[in-house]
Amino acid sequence: MEIIFKILSSKYHAEQGAKRRLKTSLFFLVFFLINAMYSQENTLQNFSISDGLPTTSINDIAQDKIGYLWLATDKGYTKFDGVNFTNHTQGKANCILIEDNKVYVGLKNGLLILQNNKSIFFESKEILKIKKIQNQIILATVQGVSELREDYIQPLKINTQIDFSIINDIVYVKNSFYITSIKGLWNIDKLYQPKKVTKISNDNFTSFLIQNDKIIASSFLNGLKVIENDSIIKNIPTSKNTSSLKKINDEIWITTKENGIEVLDAENYTFKRNINKYNTAISNKINALIIDQQNTIWIASSNKGLYKYNTFLKTITPRVFIESISVNYKFLDSINIKKLTLKPNENNISFTFKTVDLRNPKNLQYRYQLNNKFTPWSHQNQVDFANLKAGNYTFSVQSKDGDTVSKKASFSFFIETPIYKKAWFLILCVAFLCLLLAAIVELYIRKINKKNQQKIDTLKIKNKVLTLEQKALQLQMNPHFIFNVLNGIKALGNAGDSKELNKTISQFSILLRSVLNNSRLEEISLKDELETIKNYLDLEQKMNSKSFEYNIETSLNNIDSEEILIPPMLIQPFIENCIKHAFQPNKKDAKIKLIFEVRNSFLHFTIEDNGIGFYQSKKEKKNTNHQSVALEVTKERIQHLTKYNSFSIEEIKNKNNIEGTKVGFKIPLKTDY
Repeated sequence: MEIIFKILSSKYHAEQGAKRRLKTSLFFLVFFLINAMYSQENTLQNFSISDGLPTTSINDIAQDKIGYLWLATDKGYTKFDGVNFTNHTQGKANCILIEDNKVYVGLKNGLLILQNNKSIFFESKEILKIKKIQNQIILATVQGVSELREDYIQPLKINTQIDFSIINDIVYVKNSFYITSIKGLWNIDKLYQPKKVTKISNDNFTSFLIQNDKIIASSFLNGLKVIENDSIIKNIPTSKNTSSLKKINDEIWITTKENGIEVLDAENYTFKRNINKYNTAISNKINALIIDQQNTIWIASSNKGLYKYNTFLKTITPRVFIESISVNYKFLDSINIKKLTLKPNENNISFTFKTVDLRNPKNLQYRYQLNNKFTPWSHQNQVDFANLKAGNYTFSVQSKDGDTVSKKASFSFFIETPIYKKAWFLILCVAFLCLLLAAIVELYIRKINKKNQQKIDTLKIKNKVLTLEQKALQLQMNPHFIFNVLNGIKALGNAGDSKELNKTISQFSILLRSVLNNSRLEEISLKDELETIKNYLDLEQKMNSKSFEYNIETSLNNIDSEEILIPPMLIQPFIENCIKHAFQPNKKDAKIKLIFEVRNSFLHFTIEDNGIGFYQSKKEKKNTNHQSVALEVTKERIQHLTKYNSFSIEEIKNKNNIEGTKVGFKIPLKTDY
């Protein structure tokens, strides 16, 4: 019996062991089938340093409206279009926010703002989170809360516990601010000098999620807390070391630093699944995640780089954006312009356009048009237009992913017509040319008229001079003087004074010969004129009833009198007038002084006498027609020679007594060399 019992007992244990092994095998079979089904449904792709990342430690992730992913890494920030990573080394970057076409990057030493290919940096404490609240950029830092002002970052004084604490997150709900830190969770009414400061919990909180006006806060060690009206209304056990919260569809995705991702039902907070290294090839050290415009989930890890996690695949129409525009090789500060007006020389324009398809980045194609038909599809996403003519232009571009075509993205601009092609300028030019032509014709006519007038004036002057010369010739010798000389010669003959008679006849003949010879010439030397004057004065002294003395002075600046040229018969009329009218019959010491001097390129003539004075002699003149005409003719000759009136007559006075008359004039100095 004992043997039979042992046999039956061993058989029983063997059957039980077989059953346990079968159950274990079935469990693992079901587990791997479910995991295989799950893995087929959810494709996973990893991007690491070999793909272009600068590091495998990614702290935050965001997407702009074009579709680019922006990554905050331990070595700066990175831009990803699905194929290429564009890395910018700025030191450690903790967080990224994209608002109003600006990219805000929270760094270890401050805030970096990127917009339109430009960047601005503001120094501050290390930034852990960036939020836009009430149109203000609020910063959660390692030492309190700060606010971005126009050109600096201002730390906010809220509460001593908050101001010196490491702040992980901040949200604004129902007119209140909720702040998480390593020292607790607070509710305050305002960020600057708050009147209400309520501490809700002492736990170390890492992140906020707002759902239906309720706040879900993730604590570092004690799961999730649902908060309403400053009270914790529900505790939800979850994995420890949480880093962020994200609502995706009807689920809450919790990232952790040690246990991967935990997914809860968003309605009742019940557990749905884990995503970690035990059921996928994903890292357990997760910092953040987002769901992009194509419903692809992107996961940032602290040790394995970036993960692309396709869970909710759907077809989405691609969107194309004009990324940048450059005019004459300079980028525009903003492309958000309804219509750009350019100068005529700003006619070299380049466009860069982009569709970011993170799912199928290599399948994208583009086509564009500039007022005309679209170009063929190609992978080219940049185009240059050189030397565009003036006019209105509209640039349009489309992209396609497979058979799905995007809507057009368009940009209009206008190039002004060069000023030399504008209608008003052409009209102005024609008018100017007409006026210029008219002015030239008018000037030409005036020039011809002026030349003709000059010729007429010259002829008039020549005619006048000729007339004056004819008159001067007619008046060369006073008939009364000739009569007196002839009577004197007759008297000498009757007296039998042959010696004096011969001398007088010789002087008179020389005088007549010089006068006749000079009358045929336009100019004579000053020497000849002086000899003629001396002969004339000597004869006057002999034949005139009035006795007088004369003196001739010259100051010619070392110029020989024979080299100086003057018109004939300029001085004799003044001497004749002086002898006849200046002296009273009984005047005993009558004197005549003649001065010839060269000054300032002029030859000056002066005739002085010590007679009764010009005005008195003028009153006593009788039968003076010859002398008056001779003087007037000579004055006109002088005026025509000098082109202005240089003739002067003045009385010589000593106190109130008239002591004589002074006649002066000048003519341009002319020599024969």
